[in-house]
Amino acid sequence: MNPATKISTLLIVTLSLLCSVESLICNVCKHSRNSKCTEGQERCVATRGHSCATISHYSGENHLFSEHSCMANCHEKETPRGRRMTYLMCCSKNLCNAF
Repeated sequence: MNPATKISTLLIVTLSLLCSVESLICNVCKHSRNSKCTEGQERCVATRGHSCATISHYSGENHLFSEHSCMANCHEKETPRGRRMTYLMCCSKNLCNAF
């Protein structure tokens, strides 16, 4: 087999495996602000029971930063701490937890 045929075969096999597995692709970022990831940008594959998650931290009305990840048993919630507020948002579509 020539190299082009090997690559084509590998691509077809890979795509069929991806289509046969139900998985959710999420953004990962340790620190984002102003819609830009400034630390630890990558992707994760959420398995069964996991969702994409965004945790946003605020001081008053000012957005401090957000974190993006895959999370097990994700349930949306608000957590007040004095003047600070933390929001946990969950979603289940590919790359739904955008920066």
